[in-house]
Amino acid sequence: MSRLKMLLLFLINLSILVLALRLLSWVPLAIEENSVRRWTSKEAVMEEMKLRKLFMPSYFPQYLRWPPSEILAGKTPSPSVLMHFSHNETKEIVLAISQRALEGRELKSRIEPSVIKKEEIVMLKGRQAKLLQGLCPDSRKPCSKLTWQEGQYILTVTSRDSIAETIKIAESMLQ
Repeated sequence: MSRLKMLLLFLINLSILVLALRLLSWVPLAIEENSVRRWTSKEAVMEEMKLRKLFMPSYFPQYLRWPPSEILAGKTPSPSVLMHFSHNETKEIVLAISQRALEGRELKSRIEPSVIKKEEIVMLKGRQAKLLQGLCPDSRKPCSKLTWQEGQYILTVTSRDSIAETIKIAESMLQ
């Protein structure tokens, strides 16, 4: 009888261990699915994140490299996408375009102004946008950030170019 009890206890413990290991293997998948990760193409992001639209500029300065040098996206609490574009010659990031749902979290660009020198409201094809002018964190070079709401999205263009060029890129994203 004691052998039967021991065998039964062994099987119960083994079942509990298997169940615990299955739960532990599920945790990283659940976390990864909702975390920010790198993507290889905008099409892959759109398909996986089920985005109906990914705003892209129709005006693209020739000094910028296509495709984006880096695409980051996450689903929590709702889809957010950040694309970095590099300079053709220097390979440094000079443009960032981000899109997030109204309740989504903002993905910070590496060229985000670290020191804000001026903040103002500008108009983009009839839409109000907040323009931040400041200095980039890594080089202390001037950079600007333009943010506005477009339907159910918050769009941001961050650039190491002139304000006029940043506005031109942003306006080309609108119809």
